[in-house]
Amino acid sequence: MSRLTVAQLEAFYWTATLGSVDKAARKLNLSQPSVSLRLKAMEDHVGTVLFDRIGRGIRLSPNGHSLLGEAQDILESVERISGKFGAADVRGTIKVGFAEGFAMICLSPILKAVHALYPDLHPEVVVSTTASVEPELHAHKLDLGFLVEPVEHDGFTLVPLGAQETAWIAAASWDLPPVVSPHDIAGYPIISNPVGSINHRQVIGWFASAGLVPARVDICNSVAMLAHLVTNGVAIGIYPNKMADSDIRDGTVRILKTSPPVADTPIFAKYRTNEDSNNIRAFLSTAREVLSKMDYLKAVSG
Repeated sequence: MSRLTVAQLEAFYWTATLGSVDKAARKLNLSQPSVSLRLKAMEDHVGTVLFDRIGRGIRLSPNGHSLLGEAQDILESVERISGKFGAADVRGTIKVGFAEGFAMICLSPILKAVHALYPDLHPEVVVSTTASVEPELHAHKLDLGFLVEPVEHDGFTLVPLGAQETAWIAAASWDLPPVVSPHDIAGYPIISNPVGSINHRQVIGWFASAGLVPARVDICNSVAMLAHLVTNGVAIGIYPNKMADSDIRDGTVRILKTSPPVADTPIFAKYRTNEDSNNIRAFLSTAREVLSKMDYLKAVSG
């Protein structure tokens, strides 16, 4: 009786992650027919269609989507087993960029885990908005990025990690209704990251959904300072819910229930496909294990 193989899971995972058999083949250094054969063998083994064929492209089927997380967990376990005695091969400097809101919650535990597992690996960390970090990655100034809604580019691999819960947050002292609409706060001072950032697009798009433009939008390049200004009652802003945990416990701020709601923000790891080094694999697999234990990111619906 045939068994499901790691090779089939790799073909499935990378085809789903990269969005095409051709890209998965390049990633795995295989021919396109080889990847297609592995996918067919896996579909035969599990007894379901994993991808829907749409024209000349493919899309992950609902059943395929339900298996993706399990496949990812298995491959990460295989990678950990393979590298358990190979920490000596992970050494030197790795330059990593983090979207600031994500870094505020997740960077400390990730670095602690990296230090424990790979004592000879020395991260150099850049923290800013995705709009600032992503060009640094493209310019070869960074090896790896943890970004919010990054852009697909040829030659780069995107690894979906999950979605970060995000909401409008305001000082608890402000008299706002239980469910807040764009009309309710259009006249209040609003704080946002710079024009072109994902945060700014969220803010403007939320008001635009009701045909409105807020009366005042102040700009701040730091997500941490943006949250600080909100906590101090200077303005209302959008940022990750988890950043407000301590302020909510203190009764300083409240997460606003809004109509329309603010969409969760997908987080991806991104790196140059042809530079899939031991250092990158070690840092990324460690980050994913830490995130899994933290139960911070939600699964992205698809």
